[in-house]
Order: sequence, then structure tokens, then C-alpha cells
Amino acid sequence: MALIYIEQVEDMNVEEMQKTHENEIKILNAIDNLAISYDRREATLEELEKKIDEYVKHVHVHFANEERLMKEYDFPSYDMHKTAHDMFLEELQHAIKYWKRYEDITKITNFVRRTPEWIVLHVNTVDLPTSNYLAKKMNQK
Repeated sequence: MALIYIEQVEDMNVEEMQKTHENEIKILNAIDNLAISYDRREATLEELEKKIDEYVKHVHVHFANEERLMKEYDFPSYDMHKTAHDMFLEELQHAIKYWKRYEDITKITNFVRRTPEWIVLHVNTVDLPTSNYLAKKMNQK
């Protein structure tokens, strides 16, 4: 069973956004699987930390790309969308800080396991209208 399925989120009209969401879901599921394997002593802490680092980088690139597109095409709700990203990043940074400071991998894996709810809500209610707007603007060029 996966942590999150691509079918839980709406399809984007901007291919770049669609692929980014698909990749992010794959990474989240890989982290969950590695965390389970780590608990069973079937995976190393290094493997799990490497995948978490990949996720953190992916999230930063993901949000930066969306924000770049929104600016480029003058998305009217840019500030609201960016604020949602910033709040998520703040929570992510807090989980990372706690993980690193106390060397407790469960703090970050628990955060990752809570993110599907946020992702589904964000993608379906914030990214979808953004994607629709961007696709329309891109087709006008």
C-alpha cells in the first residue's frame, strides 16, 4: 500500500506541474517504504536520509518553479499561493531541524507521512486553478 496515489490529485493542464507532482508522490512513497524497511533493519539510515534529502531538494525546486511560472504569467493569486508554499516550507524546516538536532529520524518521517493530506488539498484546490490559468495564458502566446 502506498502513502499517496497520483489518482488522489487532479491532473494539471501544465505538463511540468503534472510531472513534478508525479515525481513528488514517488519520492514520498519511497521514503515511507524505506522508513518501514529501516524499522525492520532491512534498509540503512543512510539510504533513508538520502531519500529524505532528495525530497527536500525536490520540494524547493517544485515550489520555485511554480512561483516562477506564476510570476511569468502574472497569476493574480500569486501571493496566496506563495504563502501556502512558505508555510509548508517552514514546517518542513522545523521537522528537519528537530531531526538533525536530536538525531531522531522519526520526526522527519512522521512529517513526511502527514504530507499527503496537505498535498491532496493543495494540489486540488490551489495548484489546479493555477494550472488552468497558466495553461490558458501559455496557449495565448
